[in-house]
Amino acid sequence: MNDEKRKKKLNILMLAWRDIKHPQKGGAEIVTDIYLSHLAKTNNITLFASSFKDSKDEENYNNYNIIRKGNKLSVFWHGFLYANKYKKDFDIIIDQVNTIPFFTPLIIPKNKRVAFFNQLCKNVWFYETKLPISLIGYLLESIYLKFYKNTRILTISESTKNDLIRYCWAKPENVFISEMQIDFKPLSIIKDKKNQFVYVGRLKKSKRVHDIIKTMSLIEDKEAKLYIIGDGDKYYKDYLNKLVNKLNLDNNVIFTGRISNQKRNKIMQNSKAILVTSVREGWGLIITEANANGTLAITYNVEGLRDANKTGIITKQNTLECLAENINHILKDNNLMLKLSKLSLDFAKTHNNWDKQCVEVEKWIKK
Repeated sequence: MNDEKRKKKLNILMLAWRDIKHPQKGGAEIVTDIYLSHLAKTNNITLFASSFKDSKDEENYNNYNIIRKGNKLSVFWHGFLYANKYKKDFDIIIDQVNTIPFFTPLIIPKNKRVAFFNQLCKNVWFYETKLPISLIGYLLESIYLKFYKNTRILTISESTKNDLIRYCWAKPENVFISEMQIDFKPLSIIKDKKNQFVYVGRLKKSKRVHDIIKTMSLIEDKEAKLYIIGDGDKYYKDYLNKLVNKLNLDNNVIFTGRISNQKRNKIMQNSKAILVTSVREGWGLIITEANANGTLAITYNVEGLRDANKTGIITKQNTLECLAENINHILKDNNLMLKLSKLSLDFAKTHNNWDKQCVEVEKWIKK
């Protein structure tokens, strides 16, 4: 690719489920905004996403244009129609696949299309939906992935790349990995730790927060605290509260709800470890953020978590007993905890440059 083509201002369209202003935004929307904000410095960027209560049909945000139409399901149909109608006006069309795709391979030429996968859904279907919807979703995902086998794909971890090669039949050379970065400066030194652990994230069944709570009843130190930071599905929150009461952990488990990043970071800095037990993740950015606060991670051995958790502890088996064993190990061996915390902080410092990462992504997109 010559310099003239790299410098050319392109018209780029991204199709996504939600945008950064959506009340149910998550990590995918934050990362999307980071990429689009960078691309908008030298290109004309349009994001097509679903509408929400009191949302504007069209607005400019961080120098890119947002067009909204449809709800959480119909947005995929409206996005498909929009891309088909205006495909001649765009040089590149990015299809962000978050559970459901926009099926751009059916209408967009190969040289103009890019797919963006944070992760595959796979077994998450069976945690977040009931039968027969979960089975239908699982089978349909296995089918629609094949549509993207000849599409260039942007993803965020080696685990997801391997999934795409396995289930999407993607060619390895067509998949570009852009590992997640943190957007704040890591600590310079490790803070003193309290007798506590932390979970941070959405309260959803697929995150298996119930496993973490059950594990707290198995560890040897009955005085240890667990902070659960985040919000989520009401039925699952009710279940977690009942579980805490049933296990007599009311004095051990603290639900904070959503709190500021400043308060979150302070709790992470004071904790001996962050506990993450998701069914699967794209990367597990909260692990890197905890690392930046000088806190190691203890996680299950699943896709995404094994990519982000390079310096903490990964359980040999994804069971309560293995998780409890590793927590007990950290509680007993303070030197090990401090050693892994230092390694984790050093790792976070290698994932603290979104500008560099965005430049690499832009170069790859423009090939």
